Amino acid sequence: MKILRRYITVHLAWVTLLALFALVALFSFFELIDELGDVGKGTYGIPQVLLYIFLSMPRLAYELFPIAAVIGAMTVLGVMARNSELDVIRTSGVSRLKLAGLMARAGLLPLIIAVVIGEFIAPSAEETAQQMRSVATTEQITLKTKYGLWVRDGNSFINIRTVLPDNRVNEVYIYEFDDSNRLRSSLFAESAAYRDNRWVLQHVRQTRISEERVRSEQFNIVTRDALLAPEVINFIAIKPRYLTLWELIHYIRYLKDNAQNTIIYEQALWAKVIRPFSIIAMIILAVPLVRGNSRSTAIGQRVFIGAGAGIVFYLCNEISGHLGVVYGFAPSVSAIAPTAILIMIILFMLRE
Repeated sequence: MKILRRYITVHLAWVTLLALFALVALFSFFELIDELGDVGKGTYGIPQVLLYIFLSMPRLAYELFPIAAVIGAMTVLGVMARNSELDVIRTSGVSRLKLAGLMARAGLLPLIIAVVIGEFIAPSAEETAQQMRSVATTEQITLKTKYGLWVRDGNSFINIRTVLPDNRVNEVYIYEFDDSNRLRSSLFAESAAYRDNRWVLQHVRQTRISEERVRSEQFNIVTRDALLAPEVINFIAIKPRYLTLWELIHYIRYLKDNAQNTIIYEQALWAKVIRPFSIIAMIILAVPLVRGNSRSTAIGQRVFIGAGAGIVFYLCNEISGHLGVVYGFAPSVSAIAPTAILIMIILFMLRE
């Protein structure tokens, strides 16, 4: 069994990575075509597009990993069936349930690769990609540091400590200079939201500096036509699904402390927690789909079936997540439901 497990593990890892490479290349090509429509905005040219696509590849790899896993499993078992290896395994006393267990253990190596990509590579690469794209397309100087987002708008320098979804930001600092680079005013707002084509700042404290004196004022609400292009918010605010597990936990705590809606982040957190189980389930799904006596089935057909199963599962995950957010279902239920249903279907199909 150790030899068989090692044999399946090595082949499953290689074929899964090969399928992942092909899927990422295909979807990157589609994304490249989409990005070419924005060429010419600001300084966003072909080199920037190519860099953006390259930095987005880890995110694509993490999203497409379940599809690549089922394709890899279908291919490995298909080759074994064509070579009568599955017949030998079955006649030696290995039941389909035990074979499913072997496939699950063999899937641990691809699973580790997926976790490394999703937790350590994709988030930082995606953040860099979005920041680079925002700088190039909006023609605003942006810099993201541990002190938040810095933006220059003419003689004004804007520091935003926290960027939230739906065009909302918290802890906004605005420093305005004159043509001689002397500070003329500073403004702090606890929060701001983009509504009706203008920014609404709340709980504002403003300090004006003149040659004669320094004057401070406080306002509950201040509106500004210019603060930050909403496109920059959309680019800089990384989607919750691309954050690391620790960042999601941190954001959820932060939003709860500030009485903000956390359902989007909780949905992303549960989706990330259940993702390893989804990958293993997709690998096991190949066992009932590949019959030991189906040697005449072409490998290409098995790959097509695996890709179809992976895409259907991906769509079900997306639909379940969106329904959970729209109708207010518990994030744990809407995130776990597709994988739980898939596992029950696999167990039903594995009945001897």
